[in-house]
Amino acid sequence: MSIVLGHRGLSARHLENSTEAFRAALAAGMDGFELDVQPTADGVCCVLHDEDLARTAVGTGILRKLKCADLPLLRNGEKVPRLADVLDLGGRLVNVELKGEPGWKQALAAVEAAEALDRVLFSSFEHSEVLQLWSACLDARCGFLWETDEADELDEEALEGLPGELTLHLPLAAVRSRASFWKPYASRIALWGMKTPAEAQGLGFEPAIIIADGL
Repeated sequence: MSIVLGHRGLSARHLENSTEAFRAALAAGMDGFELDVQPTADGVCCVLHDEDLARTAVGTGILRKLKCADLPLLRNGEKVPRLADVLDLGGRLVNVELKGEPGWKQALAAVEAAEALDRVLFSSFEHSEVLQLWSACLDARCGFLWETDEADELDEEALEGLPGELTLHLPLAAVRSRASFWKPYASRIALWGMKTPAEAQGLGFEPAIIIADGL
C-alpha cells in the first residue's frame, strides 16, 4: 500500500506550508506531508515554497534576505514555520523539498538536530543539491524531482545511471502516459501532481509514495 503524504500539508483545505495544514494532514489520516524549505538570512531553515513571501504571507520580502525574527506572518495568522518545529508534529514520513540553492546544509542540520533522519525524505529539482547532501550524510534518504517534460524524456539508460537508492519523484501526468515503462520502478516512485490519491488509480501498479493536496 502506498504511503500517502499531504502536498504542503492538507493544502486543499488549508494555507499551504502552514502548521495548520500539516496538523490537518495528520488528523485526516495521511501518513505525513511534503513541504518546501529554504534558509533565511541568518541561516534558519524555514518552510516556504516561494522565494518571495507575497503569495502566502501578510507582507512582502525575499526569504533569504530576511532574518527569521523579521518574517511577516502568514495569511492565516501563523508565523512562517521553522523546519525544526514542523518535524516535532510527527508523521511517518516527511518529504523535505529543497528550494533553490544552496540550502541543503541548513535542512540537514535541522533534521539531524531533531533526530528525524529516519523519517525524512529529501528531494529537489536541483539534483546537485541532493547529491551534495547525500555525500555529506550517506544515511539520508534522497530523491530527484522532475517536471513532466523532463520525466517524459527519461529512458532506461538514464535511470540505470542513477543510484538505486534514489527515490524518483515524478508527476502523475508523466507516469500515466507511460505506465508500463514506469511499473518496474514502482517501489522507488514518489508520485505528485494530483488533488486526491484516487487520481493515481488505474496505473496498474501502486507507487511507493503518493503526494496529494487532499483525500
